[in-house]
Amino acid sequence: AFVLTVFFFFAGCEKILLGPEEENTPQNNFEILWKTFDENYALFPVKKVNWDSLHAVYGSRISSSTTDAQLWDITAELISTLNDGHVTLFDKGYSRWANSSEINARIANDFSLSLVRNNFLANVTVAGGGYITYGKVRNKNIGYIYVATFQGSNSGSGIDWAYDIDKAVTDLSGCDALIIDLRNNGGGLKVTVGIIVSAFIDREITFFYQQEKTGPGHYDFGKRVPLTAAPRSGAPRFTKKMALLTNRFSGSGSEHFAQVFQYLPYATQIGDTTFGCFGDVLNVAQLPNGWTFRYPCRLTTTPEGTSPEGIGIIPDVLVENTKEGIEAGRDYVLENAIQYLSP
Repeated sequence: AFVLTVFFFFAGCEKILLGPEEENTPQNNFEILWKTFDENYALFPVKKVNWDSLHAVYGSRISSSTTDAQLWDITAELISTLNDGHVTLFDKGYSRWANSSEINARIANDFSLSLVRNNFLANVTVAGGGYITYGKVRNKNIGYIYVATFQGSNSGSGIDWAYDIDKAVTDLSGCDALIIDLRNNGGGLKVTVGIIVSAFIDREITFFYQQEKTGPGHYDFGKRVPLTAAPRSGAPRFTKKMALLTNRFSGSGSEHFAQVFQYLPYATQIGDTTFGCFGDVLNVAQLPNGWTFRYPCRLTTTPEGTSPEGIGIIPDVLVENTKEGIEAGRDYVLENAIQYLSP
């Protein structure tokens, strides 16, 4: 299964929520987890779940004789009701995890970068420490850039790789149109999203607003803070006709990227709807039994005031690949984009 949660989006507001020494019993572990979500989870206003009722349903299944295995299953079921790709439970050794999103149970078999390289591209270049792959569509004056992730690298400053987008844009500047592919890109860091998306925009764009959770009530939030993207001064830019490719595994940072593209009149999103998890900046909490769980502490909304949480960014042109198509050498999403961009 695809593991979105390895890319904990926008680290920086993380905090360990550890209270005084707590009793390590099945009931107390459950109560601490439930209460931590109740007071600190930011997305109740858009998730529309009755958290109090869920406490009664799942809490009634726990007693002093509940085993660790049983407690794990009950707790995993509880967080699954949130259907949030940024909510994850880990065991004490981080050897087992349970993610809240139903999409993480799916198999990511509708995209193959090797198929794209072998069947569609010429003059392929790999940059950004392996995170960026680009080239030209065969027999077309159309460029192609694949960005595999927005996470930091393990070397250097961790974000320098993202500036290789400038090399890709420069090398493809003579193309009439450009395909940017974010399929299977599970997200990463806000700063790398900003660096890369800046190469494709013609002005500063406010694309989301976020509110920090500030109190124990489900609607206790701070002021709305705008998220903006802007061109980098002196950096190369491509602002001709573009197609942005997404699928259900384009998550978190990729969805911020896609939201920016919603405001570009020269760009069209093609493929499937994105993952649907936007509540960046993860809080970290630990239970007395050593289990750890993570959850978002910010609520994300569009400038119009709606929330795409649990929905995703819906493409302008819906095209879905299939496992059978990929195995047969067909990428219907990419083929549609090439046709769309061709004169």
